[in-house]
Amino acid sequence: MRPAQINSILSSNDLKIIKLGSEVGATKNMTVYESGDDIIVVDCGIGYPDTELPGVDIVIPDITYLLENKSKVRAILVTHAHEDHFGAIPFVIQDLNVPIYACPLVQGMIRKRLEERNPGGAQNISFNTISSETPVIKFGNFSIEFFRVNHSVPDSLGFAIKTPQGTILHMADFKIDWSPVIDKPIELDKIAAYGDNGVLCLLSDCLGVTHEGYTKSERTIQATFDDLFINAHGKQIFVTTISSNISRVHQVISSAIKAGRKVVFVGRSISQTAEIAKGLKYLPFSDEVYVDMKEIGQYAPDSLVYIIAGCYGQEGSALFRLAHNDHQQLSIQDGDLVIFAADPGPPSTYEPVDNILHYLTVAGAEVLYSEIQDNLHVSGHGKRGDLETVASICKAKYYIPIGGTAARMRAYTHMVEGLGVAKDHVYELLEGESVVFSSGNARKGDRIEVDNIYIDPKGNGVLGEVILKDREKLSGEGVFVVIVPVSKDKTKVVGSAEVVTRGFIYVKENLSFLGRSKDVVNKILDKETQINDWNALKNKIEKKLDKFFVDEIGRKPVLLVTMVTV
Repeated sequence: MRPAQINSILSSNDLKIIKLGSEVGATKNMTVYESGDDIIVVDCGIGYPDTELPGVDIVIPDITYLLENKSKVRAILVTHAHEDHFGAIPFVIQDLNVPIYACPLVQGMIRKRLEERNPGGAQNISFNTISSETPVIKFGNFSIEFFRVNHSVPDSLGFAIKTPQGTILHMADFKIDWSPVIDKPIELDKIAAYGDNGVLCLLSDCLGVTHEGYTKSERTIQATFDDLFINAHGKQIFVTTISSNISRVHQVISSAIKAGRKVVFVGRSISQTAEIAKGLKYLPFSDEVYVDMKEIGQYAPDSLVYIIAGCYGQEGSALFRLAHNDHQQLSIQDGDLVIFAADPGPPSTYEPVDNILHYLTVAGAEVLYSEIQDNLHVSGHGKRGDLETVASICKAKYYIPIGGTAARMRAYTHMVEGLGVAKDHVYELLEGESVVFSSGNARKGDRIEVDNIYIDPKGNGVLGEVILKDREKLSGEGVFVVIVPVSKDKTKVVGSAEVVTRGFIYVKENLSFLGRSKDVVNKILDKETQINDWNALKNKIEKKLDKFFVDEIGRKPVLLVTMVTV
């Protein structure tokens, strides 16, 4: 992290809105509201790295600005239970040490992630439950009310943030659904009432703005599952979806029951989410419906439905291992049905998903996905009609599109222009950019310098640029290891060096090359039997080998020279 850019001074009643989320995709959501001596944070989500970043699982927001203004930060409020809106909290909450306001489902997921990182890590965190029924909550210059919106996960909320400058409506991922699977419909009446009383600015989801019409209700896909399951005689059924899509899981379970099948959760993420959802009664089915993975051998393969994690093609996921015939308990048989009840997410997931589709098909499965089968997935994001409806009834003075790419933000600008909104009353914020409201009017604020914060695959900590460059080189050029035998007191070379390589050359076809590389090292060791300065000896070996590699094949691997006592 780098020091954030120094801010221009705000008056005590001014309002600054800062976007700390991703400017490229629709993930890593975080919005900062600042007024006087108070800061509140809405959402704190993870993002997904580009495919060319080896060994990186997730990206989190750069919270340097928040740490520099830590005394002002009052709370983190979460809109809904998707990791691109809450998943970074376990990585930042210890540093920020502020209360978290979220629905029970989000709290359950955060607690689970905290415990995974650090057993007992959730004990010192202040969790506060919010819902559409929660009374007004005050944080200094901010008063916040809550209203129900629809998404692909229950208990999704919009926030009415009342500030000295006016009312801000914060509506992250949402759609209008009059017949949701678990939830109640969106509270358009509340949104309209805010509009009648005056809304200064609407922060609105914009991801689906390029699609005409209205997003279908979640219920429209229930019949598809019913038909597919009932007609899948003698087949194993696997369904993959986003682990947090509780509505979709609910539908799959309902169809399984109708088809006389029981349900098995496969994969850590989907199993954990299901347990949390069952405990909160979001999945109100009898325990008899579920079968533990340890017990599947007691059932005929065509009597079960497997809800399996890995819809983004994540390497190492349960679906990935199934597709590569590497799962310890499951395998694909000819004619088995595999259903992708999710669209590919971030662009970085397109290629992995295509690979999974390939391997499943080659294994003999009948694979169904949105491009070839209707009504397998309904987006949790509103289309243009949904977004226009909300924008129209809230009648905001200013608009800030969120949760979408720059192209989607620009499309949203054009949409509200069609509603009579002046173009200069719409702010398309990139990461680190801000809008300042003063005397009821808006202007572009300072841009804060932010870094990409990468987290290693086990979630243990931040990966620096040096490590990433080394990993990139490893993935492209491979590694070459030199092992130097030395005496127990590490003062003498006591034999010939050995070499090991991975990902650099094909060993079986390059034995002569390996022999010559060993000769390069051993010629040095023959003259340096006494070790006076190990670092100097190591550097000499590295320089000679680097020149040898370039001269011989024009490439340099990651070179490691190490000693072993004999």
